[in-house]
Amino acid sequence: MSKKSVRQAQLLNAVMSTGRVTTAEATQLLGVSEATVRRMFAELECGGKVLRDYGGIRPSGKEHDFSFELRERVFQQEKMRIGRLAASFVEDGDTIYLDCGTTLLQMTLALSAMLAGGAFRSLNLVTNSIANVQAIAPSPFCRVILIGGEYSSEQRDFSGPLTEKFISPFHFSKCFLGCDGLNAKMGFSSNLFSISSLNAAAMERADKTFILLDKSKFGRRSLVSYARADEVFAVVTDQSPEGDLYAALTEGNTAIHVAE
Repeated sequence: MSKKSVRQAQLLNAVMSTGRVTTAEATQLLGVSEATVRRMFAELECGGKVLRDYGGIRPSGKEHDFSFELRERVFQQEKMRIGRLAASFVEDGDTIYLDCGTTLLQMTLALSAMLAGGAFRSLNLVTNSIANVQAIAPSPFCRVILIGGEYSSEQRDFSGPLTEKFISPFHFSKCFLGCDGLNAKMGFSSNLFSISSLNAAAMERADKTFILLDKSKFGRRSLVSYARADEVFAVVTDQSPEGDLYAALTEGNTAIHVAE
């Protein structure tokens, strides 16, 4: 991808996660001038991908234009490092739940490499993501369970009431979740009601919850909160948060693991 395409993907990632991105937020996210940001806003609007309003942009409603493959390329190196670090917390004998999303996909790829290297003799992996199932290498030492429900082709996942009913009998030693935003007051949030509800249900059935996120999610408020900072065992990220966000996590005894 060209630099311009990567920047556009970053903007689309942010606006789809939070529902709106201001000119100031885009300037900080991309490290470019306000004039450049305004030109990018205009180009994305001309392409029908966003709508401009006073001081920012919001989704156009054409979510199908924002593909899983495009999201996968945004902050790819950071997601790879986060995924590898998160995979290192999985232990032999664990029953784990893996959320959907491109960062969790990187964790699944890291687990697949660990399986191939003989790191596990017994592992149960439960997920709502077809992408995760396709990424894990077949192994006699890993049982893979794909939970069903309403399918989203954009997310490559299942969610909804049937999905939550499916996981109700499970007990997870660890669950690994993604998020669209982390805010000191709102906590961890998603832009989708169904995913927030499913994440909350998975947390209730887990001994420990790890949330994977890159630094672009810091300070953001997405549509629906699914966990306070003090309800999470650990976050795995590419940069330590600062200020009130750091305080909210540490005061709640949430561990912060930074993938260098």
